[in-house]
This record gives sequence, C-alpha cells and structure tokens, in this order.
Amino acid sequence: MSDMSWSTNKLEMLARWTPSVQTKAGFSAGLEEATRTVRVMGSGIWHQQDADLYFEQQRRVVEEARRRYGPLKVFFDVRRWVVENPQSALQFQDMNAELYGPGDRLVAVVNTFAAKQYPRTALSVGNREVFVSLAAAESWLQARSPSV
Repeated sequence: MSDMSWSTNKLEMLARWTPSVQTKAGFSAGLEEATRTVRVMGSGIWHQQDADLYFEQQRRVVEEARRRYGPLKVFFDVRRWVVENPQSALQFQDMNAELYGPGDRLVAVVNTFAAKQYPRTALSVGNREVFVSLAAAESWLQARSPSV
C-alpha cells in the first residue's frame, strides 16, 4: 500500500483484511473526510467468499458515506487485483448495483490499459470511469464536486 495516493491512516470507518496467503486477496476501505470520498483498495485473486465479505464490510462504509455526503464519490485502487477469468469481475455486478446508484461517481485505477475492462464490468452502475493514472483518476472523481 505504500504506492497509494492516500493513506489508510487518514480514513474513518476503516475496514481492512490481511491478504490471504494462498490467493493474496486483500481489501481496505474507508471514508476520507477531507474530500468526502470512499477509498477502496482490492488486490489478489478474489473468489466468491472474498466478494461476499467485501460487500458485507463495504455496505457499512457506503451507508455511512451516503448518510454524511449524499451521492457518493468512490475511488477503487485495483492495480493489484488479479482477474483469473470473466467470473472474477462478474461476481461483483449484482452486489455493486445494490450499493451504488446512478448519481454516484465511481473511478477505478488499474495497472494496464488491457485491465480496464474488468472494473467496467464489476462497476456496471453509476457515473463510472477507469484510468491507468492515479492523478487522472483523482482529477476526474473530484471534478464538479461541491465545495467541502
């Protein structure tokens, strides 16, 4: 996590897993009050039980963010997410549709242009975009944001 553009130390309501030894599935999420943004990091190979745990923990963070801020801004750092097959991204669609809505802004950062398709599949709701650049993703997410 040292190359993240934000520190988990500054996040409220931090939810975090220790990456599993076998699949390296890792997760952290929380609220960054200064920018009114939900910050999420996912890494490794995720199986259905990992996705289920993610949604259980992410739901609490999202509900609190929506209560505080209204429409959401969510930043997903999935540069270390390993997509084994199409199901790796598809397993998130229905649950993400429950968490996020058309008025939410969702941005994902991936490590290659070829990987852009996977978060687009997983985040099939809201106003969403995928970038390779952290700076471009942050600029897009914060654009047209109400003043804090």
